Amino acid sequence: MKPIPLFERIQIESQSQCNRSCWFCPRTYDRSGRYLSERGAPSTSTMPTEKILDILDQAEALGFRGGVTFNCYSEPLLDDRNIMLACEARKRLMKPYIHTNGDVLKKDKSLCRKISALYEYIVIGLYDYKTNEELELTMEYWRNRLPDSNLRFSTIGLPGEGPVRSMAIPRALVPAGRPMAVPDLTFMNGPCRRPLVRMIIRYDGEMCNCCEDIHGAFNLGNVYRNSLEELWFSDKHVKIVNNLLEGQRGHYELCSNCPQSPTGPAMGERKIKIRPRRSHISGMSS
Repeated sequence: MKPIPLFERIQIESQSQCNRSCWFCPRTYDRSGRYLSERGAPSTSTMPTEKILDILDQAEALGFRGGVTFNCYSEPLLDDRNIMLACEARKRLMKPYIHTNGDVLKKDKSLCRKISALYEYIVIGLYDYKTNEELELTMEYWRNRLPDSNLRFSTIGLPGEGPVRSMAIPRALVPAGRPMAVPDLTFMNGPCRRPLVRMIIRYDGEMCNCCEDIHGAFNLGNVYRNSLEELWFSDKHVKIVNNLLEGQRGHYELCSNCPQSPTGPAMGERKIKIRPRRSHISGMSS
């Protein structure tokens, strides 16, 4: 009997680069060298193909048949292995999906056909619109360009352009004061099950706790030193998962300033304790 369930999805970041610097993305503000250097130069690292296939093999051996994607804070279609990797996931009866800004697809109709055939669903990030009318036109463009796809959209408008539809939510490592769709708050005792849902493997092999943990602040281990099974079911990871399910965000610096909403009611208390998020960004250059 395992102490926690197996992950429902796995993110394997095949490479470190992105062609954009979006105002709402934590990597834009990174100066640690993991994504951007102290001077803002991008990392150009790649996870070897044999390691990615090894991770897929290990996940298959664990009985995993869920969703798999090949990016985290990077643009997946900058990696010319992307189609091959999705095919390999399919061979192992997994369900590949993709989240892309679409820039590469605008120039390559053949690639559009290939990803439409391979991916369970495709999320296109729409980040350039200034009005709701412009957003609707852009969505229609993608429906016509990817007509056979299970298509979804991540919609975040340009800041300072008036009231437009936007899914932008505060992030722990993005400066406060940006134009978000919801208030910039933290939930001190708010349960969080996000670390239980996804296993995130950064391009350098580090296991990250969740999508807020771009720097691997929890020191959960590395796939070059441990197996997926050892990492996921380690005493340390299990403890963190259970603490966060119980709403104990205050045990961890990143979680204590995280604006991600609770995934359930407060345990043993009447209501969630809410406070404004601190404006400083701790640990961005550590």
